[in-house]
Amino acid sequence: MQMKRRVFLSGATAIALAAPAIAQDMMAPLESGFPSQPIVLMVIDSPGSADSVFASQIAEAASRISPQPVVVQHREDFTNFGTWEGIAWIKEQGEIASEGYITYVLTIPDAMVDMAAIDIEDMTGMTVDDLNTVIATERVPFFLIQRADAPWGDTLEEFVAYGQANPGAIRHITGGAGGGMDAAMRFWLGNLGVTVTDVIGGNPGERALAVASGEGDITASPPDVLGPHYDAGRVELLLGAGAEAFPAPWDAVVPSETLMDSADPFSQTRTIGTSPDVSAEHRDWLYALFSAAAQDPEYVTRRTQIAALQMVDLDPQESKELAMYGLDVSVNMFKELGIYWGDQ
Repeated sequence: MQMKRRVFLSGATAIALAAPAIAQDMMAPLESGFPSQPIVLMVIDSPGSADSVFASQIAEAASRISPQPVVVQHREDFTNFGTWEGIAWIKEQGEIASEGYITYVLTIPDAMVDMAAIDIEDMTGMTVDDLNTVIATERVPFFLIQRADAPWGDTLEEFVAYGQANPGAIRHITGGAGGGMDAAMRFWLGNLGVTVTDVIGGNPGERALAVASGEGDITASPPDVLGPHYDAGRVELLLGAGAEAFPAPWDAVVPSETLMDSADPFSQTRTIGTSPDVSAEHRDWLYALFSAAAQDPEYVTRRTQIAALQMVDLDPQESKELAMYGLDVSVNMFKELGIYWGDQ
């Protein structure tokens, strides 16, 4: 499965949804009157987080073209499996949710890795059928980083050769099985044929710091976490998720899909979802809104300042297909590793 780049609505679909020709045009509501009140974009995280910044910026762009404002609300009271708890909470809100007035931010495949790691249905009552994606607008790859003074050298080839010759000698700082970055690392190492020793190391920032300080050898990180350590010369990048070359100064980093036959789903593909009982008509109107907002020049300028970020435009079907692909890859990988919850 390959993720496509930005695609613009055209023809009958654009007319039916009253989608704007340019991001500055005002969208018309549906004949039913939707939306007739503000649309909530819920962030299942704290203010100032990566999801929070994304939500604030796309809500601002969407509010310029929507007949009703898009307002951001934060929820910090869910657990580590907050996406699914958040969906359950949204479903409980009744008509305001089923009409499409509550949307939320999630990252794919992180939310799907949850389902491979634990019985989400038993915990929350939610299944994959409750995932109603509206749009995916951007992709930020995870990177395999190593400490700068690693004994094997500073290239992927040297890393692989050392790892294959010394099984278990490389210390992988991980948050534990079940996280998106841990799944990314397991996916890469499996394809590279390298066996490592896992060391539990806290949150992503703490794990990157452990590698930068030499307390660990490798970890998986997104650009915003690894950036300061790379700038300080404390870590090196060996591999990044995806098929395309990375921008300077990371243009020598190997794209993962050049080494494997299948697509690599393990990036942060930032996505907007809504309640599972929202009609296709209302969901498609929301897609048209956020798709147009993501084309706003000011918004694009802001988002593309993030290192290695790629703008994408995946509609409801395409974003759901990506989620299901991420789930399938995670389940199959966890089964092979003997850590799939359903086999315990």
